[in-house]
Amino acid sequence: MNAIVNARLPRLFIDIEVERDYWQDWYHNLPGATVARGFAAYWPVIGAVYDIYINHPGWDSDRAQARYALCAAVQLQNLSDREASEVFSQVWGRISGERLGRAALERVARPYAA
Repeated sequence: MNAIVNARLPRLFIDIEVERDYWQDWYHNLPGATVARGFAAYWPVIGAVYDIYINHPGWDSDRAQARYALCAAVQLQNLSDREASEVFSQVWGRISGERLGRAALERVARPYAA
């Protein structure tokens, strides 16, 4: 008898409004954020992490971070690789509970970015 294994990942539920409220209070601590430009201008940089997390639930943090570095929002904000990595780490950590270490922050996982 053959067993059928359901390989689907669990559904993810994230209240984006709650997350926006949280980051509106804390975004100024992230690289490249300035109060003068405002939260609305910076939210796409943060939101890109949520987009990747929600739309690619099976990805590990290395693959997700590599894709994040190539996002238009990151490019438009002119974040360096290090700054983008730091933003990614803080937002990904909030979503997943996974705290990325210094090695993960310094590693650029470009092979996954395709």
